[in-house]
Formats: sequence, C-alpha cells, structure tokens
Amino acid sequence: MTAASVLPDTPASIHLVGIGGIGVSGLARILVARGYDVSGSDMLDSPVLTELRALGVRVHIGHDADYVAGADLVVATAAARDTNPELIAASERGIPVIKRARLLGELSAARECVAVAGSHGKSTTSGMFAVALNEAGLDPSFAVGAVIPQLGVNAAPGDGPHFVVEADEYDYSFLTLSPRVALVTNIEHDHPDLFPDLATIESAYHRFMDCVQPDGVVVLGIDDPGCDRLHGWIREHRSAMSVITVGRNERADWRLDDTSKPATLSSPDGEVLSFDLAVPGAHNRLNAAMVIAASAWMGLDVRRIISGLERFSGVGRRFDLRAEIDGVRIFDDYAHHPTELHATIQATRERYPDARIRAVFQPHTYSRTRQLLREFAAAMDTADDPMLVEIYPARETDTLGVSSQSIADLMATGPSVYATPSAAALAVARDSRPGDVVLFLGAGDIWQAAPILIEQLTGRRETDA
Repeated sequence: MTAASVLPDTPASIHLVGIGGIGVSGLARILVARGYDVSGSDMLDSPVLTELRALGVRVHIGHDADYVAGADLVVATAAARDTNPELIAASERGIPVIKRARLLGELSAARECVAVAGSHGKSTTSGMFAVALNEAGLDPSFAVGAVIPQLGVNAAPGDGPHFVVEADEYDYSFLTLSPRVALVTNIEHDHPDLFPDLATIESAYHRFMDCVQPDGVVVLGIDDPGCDRLHGWIREHRSAMSVITVGRNERADWRLDDTSKPATLSSPDGEVLSFDLAVPGAHNRLNAAMVIAASAWMGLDVRRIISGLERFSGVGRRFDLRAEIDGVRIFDDYAHHPTELHATIQATRERYPDARIRAVFQPHTYSRTRQLLREFAAAMDTADDPMLVEIYPARETDTLGVSSQSIADLMATGPSVYATPSAAALAVARDSRPGDVVLFLGAGDIWQAAPILIEQLTGRRETDA
C-alpha cells in the first residue's frame, strides 16, 4: 500500500458492506478480476449476490462483526450507518474503512478516467460511452449505475487505457475522482436532503471541476441552464480549463441538429457527422453527441465510436421493455425527477405516436416530492393516463406532510393513487387494451409492478384462449 493509496497490494482481502447494491457489486467484480480475495454482506439475498458467489465472492446475509475478520480493507456503501456492527468492528481492530466512492476513485485513477456527471442521464451516457469504446475494440474498464445488457454487467475491468465512470454528485461522491475527461449532461436541483437549494448543488459541481486533471477537458451540455452557468463560472474562475460545449443552440462548439433523421452533429472545424440511434428521445441524441465530442478530443476514431453508439440498446431500467403481450407494451424506467419523467414520456410518444401512454409513477423520498410537487404534477400530466403510487421513503422517515395525493391534487387529469406497486399493476391490467404503452416509473420498488402486470395479462390471454 502506498502513502497516497488505501488500496492494498494483492494478495489481500477486501470486505464490502452493502455488496448487493448496484455500485458496490460492480466494484466487487473489478476487485475479483484484479486478484483480490473479496467478501461482502447485505441485508437481503438477490440474483446479483448469486452472480457474485459464482465469481468466488464470500457473501453473508445480514451484518455481523465477525464478517470483517481477516480483512485488510473494509469498503462501505454510502447508505451504511456508523452503527453497522462490521464498521464498528473494523474501527476497533484498526482495519481501514473507506466509502465506495473512494474505492472507485482509486480504481479509476490507474487509467484515463472518463467521468460522466449530471443530474440526469449519467447511467445512459456512461453506458453509451462504455459500449462505444467496446464496439471500437478499445476494451474499456467501466463502472456504471445500471446493467448494460450488451455487456452483461454494470462494471468490469478491461485491458484498454480508458475507465468510464458514472460520477454521482450525491454525498459528494464524485469528488473522489480525478478524470481526464469529464462530461456534465445537466445540473438541476435534486437530493434536497443533502442539497437544500440549487446554489448548493452548483457549488458541488464547481468543486468537481477542480478534480479534472490539468491537461483534461470538460464537455458541457450547453442547452441546459445549469451547464450554461457552470460554463460561465469556469470562464471566470478557471479560465485555463479546456471546455467543449455541445448542444442545439448556435453557441455550441459541437452543434446538434436532430429535427430530422439521421441526426447531424457539426464539429468546430465544420465536419458534419450523422448518426441514427436505436434508443429514442431527444435527450439520448444529446447524450450521444456529447460522447462523440469527447471522443474526438481524445483522439479516437469518431466514426467507429458512432458505429458503436448506433448499436447501443440502452441500460437496465432506462426505457427497459419488459414485455409485449397482446399489443400492450410494458416498460420499466428509473425516472424519479420531473425532468426525467418528461423526457421518458416524450421519448415514448416519439417512438409510439399513436399509443395510449399509461404512466405509473412512484415518487422517491418525501423531501424530493415536497420540493418538486408542481414539477412532478406538470410532468405526469403529459401522459394520456397517469397514475401514482404512494411515495417510496428510502432513507427518510418523516413524511413532511406530503404524499402522492399531494401531486394528484395539482394535476389536471385527476389521477388515481395506489398504495402499492402491486395494486397499481392490477388496476392497469383491468383496463389494458391493444396499443397501450405502460410505463412504470421510479427509483423505489415500482419495478415489482411489471412482473405482476405481465402475469395478469398472460393469464387473461390464456383464459381467453
């Protein structure tokens, strides 16, 4: 172990607290591939843990002080509390303890780190970048907050020079990174439990700019007001920093025109590149344009990158088609912010212009819901048949006097509110017809609704037969 690093040299034993989460489980895969002896614990078993066991990871269900015995390093998910018995035992035994974000920063520092930040689109854009590099034969390492179906996992070590990272602002996690290339898709107020206002979150992004390597570059989605303000801050306070802007407006260095197919992207030197994505949505075309601009700065073969982007099929729980039964298409999506809801509904309308869009949304956390009540109502009113499920509290316990009915009361469509995902799924099943597109939206346990609806519609078809 060097003075600048807490990551021990192999062979060594690393224990991961909260190993079942998408971020920590991905890092477990990378650690195993790099020769570490890996163990971990989580409260519930899951298919992810079954996969890790197959890789040789020792998985414990529940938390116990004995699980850290023999560990050289303990890594904790951001959700782990100081009262966790494994963290207490590690501290008492003098075992170093770090957060998942610190481990990600150390692992990615060994390669040319490409970090994708932003309030929305991080997983999809970092997934795009990883797939494009892989399709171009560059074998990247990557750690993304969602499974990439084309690559089979959400994280893996590669032999190539690049490490693509989803850079999360929550808990200031992205400040552990040292990217050479940083993409910022957009900046809006979110996570009000940590960032009380927009100024606080913008300040976090200012600090993130100081993490970018001196010879690096920042790629900004300049159509977004938050990114536009960040651009102005950089020019005033970090004038030596290299910045590339991407967008549809005339001020962008790389200008996107997606008013017709294929979309075109004009480079600063006048070259016009065209691309046609398999995934729908104006937001995804802008995400892809940012990947192309960053790739050009990196000196990559842009046409091979575009070819990879055109084959990109999405990431898990982002406009994820779960089934099509008797003309009813069922999608699962992680959208949990008004901007994300609006983008997903509009992408659905673009892909299926004649469909009845039935959007079932479960808000995530009381604090976010209270902060963005009117925005949630406006976004959900863009669906043809919106419905709401009661708020998923996640880490919060105080209701703050808000509920999903608070959103419904502000909506013109007067949606129904259901207590659970299963209740919503059963209601959707009773009134489904060919041509419907059903969107289950949210970051909580709304994912449970899609299998129930699939079961109901399949049973109805068998009964009718």
